[in-house]
Amino acid sequence: MTETIQPVTIRSLAEGVYAPMAMKAAMQLDLFTPLKDGPMSGAELAGVLGLNADRFTLLLYALVSAGLLTVEDGCFANTPEANRFLVRGVPGYLGNQHHLYDDLWGGMLHTGNSLQSGVPGAKHDFSIM
Repeated sequence: MTETIQPVTIRSLAEGVYAPMAMKAAMQLDLFTPLKDGPMSGAELAGVLGLNADRFTLLLYALVSAGLLTVEDGCFANTPEANRFLVRGVPGYLGNQHHLYDDLWGGMLHTGNSLQSGVPGAKHDFSIM
């Protein structure tokens, strides 16, 4: 009998990138700040941020899945953690770190090339992290 092996770990790792990317996009858009005063529909929030509501709604549900937003009756709200760290102006605000994630995560995309060439492929190279 032949054992059937499935790429479970591989798929999990590949799909695991979506939650951090959704978080980074939301930080870049300053999505959490308008929700500090309470829930809003996706269309309302898109309007406040000047975005296309249809495409934006997919990001909102990704953030619900990631644990940074909640949704009830079609209205989205920050989780306590998002309210505490991702609302502009609060002490300990982490929302501007999306710039750092651009550098760090972008550098990680060059790891294979960096190892093959023996020289750093980006400012924040895998070998110095």
